[in-house]
Amino acid sequence: MKYSSIVLGVMLVGAVSCSSEPAMVHQMRKVRLIDAIRQTLLESVEAEKSAVLATTDAESTSMAEEARRSAATIDKLRGELRSLIVADGRQVEIDRLDAFDAAWAEVERVDQRLLGLAVANTNLKATRLAAAEGATHLDRFVDTLTAMGQATDPDTLRTLYAAAIAALRIQSLALVHIPTADDAEMTRLEERMRALGDEVEHDLGALRDRGHLPADELARATQAWNDYQLVLKDVLRLSRENTNVISFDVSVHEKRLVTKRCLAALSALVDAVDVGPKGVR
Repeated sequence: MKYSSIVLGVMLVGAVSCSSEPAMVHQMRKVRLIDAIRQTLLESVEAEKSAVLATTDAESTSMAEEARRSAATIDKLRGELRSLIVADGRQVEIDRLDAFDAAWAEVERVDQRLLGLAVANTNLKATRLAAAEGATHLDRFVDTLTAMGQATDPDTLRTLYAAAIAALRIQSLALVHIPTADDAEMTRLEERMRALGDEVEHDLGALRDRGHLPADELARATQAWNDYQLVLKDVLRLSRENTNVISFDVSVHEKRLVTKRCLAALSALVDAVDVGPKGVR
C-alpha cells in the first residue's frame, strides 16, 4: 500500500511537470521574442539616426534601408509573439501586446516621414551647390570685375567694387539661409539678397551706360552674374525644403518620444509575461 502511494505520488508530480512544461516553454519563447524586438528596435533607431546625420546620399539611403529592414524584422517577430500570446489566452498579455502594437504603429508613422526626409538631403545639396557651382560662377564674376578695375577711373572702379561686394554678400547670406530653420528668418534673408541683387543689376547697368569698359569683358561679367543667379535660385529652393533640418528636429524630439513609449510598452509586456503561470525571470 505504501509502495503504491509513492508510485502514485511520483506519477502525479510527473504529470504536473509535463503539463507545466509547455507553459514554461511558451513563457521563455515570449521573453526571447520581446528581447529580440527590443534589440532590433534599438538597432533601427541607430540606423535612423545615422541616416539623418549622414553626409552623403549613398550613406543616407543605406542607413534608411537598414532601418526599414529592422522594422520588417520587428513586424515578423511581433507576429510570432502574438501567436504565442493569443494561444495562451492570458488577457493581460494580450492587452499589453495591443498597447505595444499601438506604440509601434506611432514609431512606424514617424519613421515613414523621417526616413523620407533624411534621404532627400536638400540642405546638404544646397550647400554643395552653393560651394561648388555657385562659387565658381561668383568667382568668375568677381575676377572679371577686378580685372576691369585695373585701368579705369575712380568712379567706375567704385562701381565695379560695389557690384563685387554686393554679390559676395549674397553668397554669404545664402550660406546662412541653408541651415536656418525659421521660415520668417529665411524670408528676411531672401529679401536682403534680392535687394543686394538689385544693387548688382543697377551697378552693371551703370557700367554699361558709361561705356568706359570693354564690351566683351562686361558681357562676360554679366553672363557670370546671370549664371550665378540661376544657381542661387536652385540653392534657395533646396534650402527652403529644409529636409535635413526638419529630419534632425523630428529625430531629436518626435522620434525620441515615440521610441521611449514603445520601449515602455515592451517593458510592461515582459512584466506581464514574467508573472504568468510560471515566471521565467
